[in-house]
Amino acid sequence: MKLYKDYAVNTFEIIIIGAGPAGLQLSYFLKQANISHIVLERADCAGSFFTTYPPHKKLISINKVNTGFDDDDKNLRWDWNSLLSKGHNLLLKQFDQSYYPNSDNLVAYLNQFAQQHQLPVLYQCAVSMVERHQEQFLVTTAQQEQYCARLVVDATGTGKANVPDIEGIEHAHAYAEMSNDVSAFKNKRVLILGKGNSAFETADSLLQSAANIHLISPNDFNFAWVTHYPGHLRSVNQGFLDTFFLKQQNAILNGKVKWIRVNDKGTLDVEMMFSEDNDIEVNQYDAVVNCTGFSCELSYYDKAITPNRCLHGKFPELTENWESTNVPGLYFAGTNMQYNDYKKSSTPFIHGIRHNVEALSQILISKLRNTPLPSSKISAQQLYSSVCERIRKSASVWFLFGNMYDVYQNTDDGAYQCFKDIPRLVFERGEQFNQFSGYILMFSYAIPQDENERKKFSQHGFLHPVVRQYAQGEIVAERHMLEDIYSEWENLERLDNGIRAMLS
Repeated sequence: MKLYKDYAVNTFEIIIIGAGPAGLQLSYFLKQANISHIVLERADCAGSFFTTYPPHKKLISINKVNTGFDDDDKNLRWDWNSLLSKGHNLLLKQFDQSYYPNSDNLVAYLNQFAQQHQLPVLYQCAVSMVERHQEQFLVTTAQQEQYCARLVVDATGTGKANVPDIEGIEHAHAYAEMSNDVSAFKNKRVLILGKGNSAFETADSLLQSAANIHLISPNDFNFAWVTHYPGHLRSVNQGFLDTFFLKQQNAILNGKVKWIRVNDKGTLDVEMMFSEDNDIEVNQYDAVVNCTGFSCELSYYDKAITPNRCLHGKFPELTENWESTNVPGLYFAGTNMQYNDYKKSSTPFIHGIRHNVEALSQILISKLRNTPLPSSKISAQQLYSSVCERIRKSASVWFLFGNMYDVYQNTDDGAYQCFKDIPRLVFERGEQFNQFSGYILMFSYAIPQDENERKKFSQHGFLHPVVRQYAQGEIVAERHMLEDIYSEWENLERLDNGIRAMLS
């Protein structure tokens, strides 16, 4: 291996790749803990993904400014974009008051966050190679600068646009090429590949111009308001559905595109096979737009330490600590954390990322300093009030429903060791919680299994707190607090449903 310089001066405990929301959030917590680290960012600004996406600039992450509460911690439940910091003195609402904010304002906010907290970000430092050298990671940039660290955290996210394996896909427009200027599609027939939010967002933008718009993918889509997964189709992007169901020259198709070819008229012939009956048709379009989503970019890893992939190659395969299953010391932050709770929580969004990253920071600090995960000790008399305080205010267990726990572990003297924000898999697989006795708090959409209890809950399943009691690793009791029509969880006496008795 050729070393281009003496890299001892560029040695850190952790190297973070990427200065998006995950990279900045992790850097903030590492700096607070005096962990030496550097953030390498390929672009000339933080959050560069959002300078391109979404092309129409309207985010689907909620920015609720007026909540009726003055409590900063509680207000994070309705703030899907701000990063965590002491005192909450820098929030997106200072840059944008819109319910669905503009992506350019998010970029401005992220860069102010990096600047105000003096995070060690090196811009225009694209990583060209990550390899091992003398039991440490060696990271080389395109400028041939080299950095060394015991641990690497890849926070680049899923920024690589998927390109389907379709003959003639080069004739399709990329999602990134779309904009609010849709005049080029006036009176055109347009086929959109995909049925996710990017596809429907693009379809909505073309309604005023295109003559026909068709969406196609092999399977049907899911509504976020049914699945409770914020990455499924959101209502803000559902305007196109009216035009389909009211037969306004538009269609939603289940099928696969086999090939795209330019015909004698200069338009596009598209062969598609429909999922329902395997029928094959060739239809004509003036334009095809590729909106088939994103995947992780791992091309800069040395072959010897290329991370295993999962979920059709979209994400890296991870342990319960978000560490690569085949590359010890390599961790992932941001949207690439999804392997552990794929489509079951809010991990792909900033409001999920920030809390997952806070948990990851505690794991990394514990590893580097050889210390236990942070906790506090409370008496048995304090247990109920502690749980209630978290039910009222915590945003982490709220957003990462079913996948982030507060853990109250029995101690020998009859008290409890309280661990906040423990990832579900860390609780289930970690040695620290082996043969666990005590209680866990989470939020969940699941309704009770008991038939008499189910009658008290909406059949749709709305978010509510759940407390479980364990004895020697086994669940011995579970209580669901009643759903709150306000989704505020202030009047806990009215909603209690046996929680107080369980914890007393």
